Amino acid sequence: MTFSNPPSAVRRTAWAGIAALVPYAAIKTYWACGGRAGLPPGFDLADEFRRNGAPVAVIWLEHHGVDFTAALAVAGAVLLLALTRPWGMRLPRWIPLGVAWPGTLLLPYGVLTAVLALSGGGGGGHGPTNWLVVAAVLAFCGIGGALAVCARSYQARSRRVRT
Repeated sequence: MTFSNPPSAVRRTAWAGIAALVPYAAIKTYWACGGRAGLPPGFDLADEFRRNGAPVAVIWLEHHGVDFTAALAVAGAVLLLALTRPWGMRLPRWIPLGVAWPGTLLLPYGVLTAVLALSGGGGGGHGPTNWLVVAAVLAFCGIGGALAVCARSYQARSRRVRT
């Protein structure tokens, strides 16, 4: 079975989605490594995770300089590459599509985050500053939209032709 390469617009969309993840992942990694810029005095991310009932593994990662959302951003970048690179076509199609289609829900999540931030809802005045919200909206909308475009292309290109 031969597979076609995705159109260049789809490949560019994947790279744009990856680029949209970089600011968010960089900020979260900086904080996980002990950086304090943009955080209120005394704010501790691991303690915040603990208060919110996060799994012990997530708290442990945060204490050791790994933010789980930054790790998920890397996984999302690899998924976009799998949807657009020849090596991704060797995977059983249900694996990338089974992750990519639910991942498209990050687009409306990003839009909702933006609406809440602009309306003043959802904040409460404590926690990370507003520039994380900008990076998060960019990341969620960017990866969600890119996953939608790339998953649709992958699905069409990986469809078996019955003879």
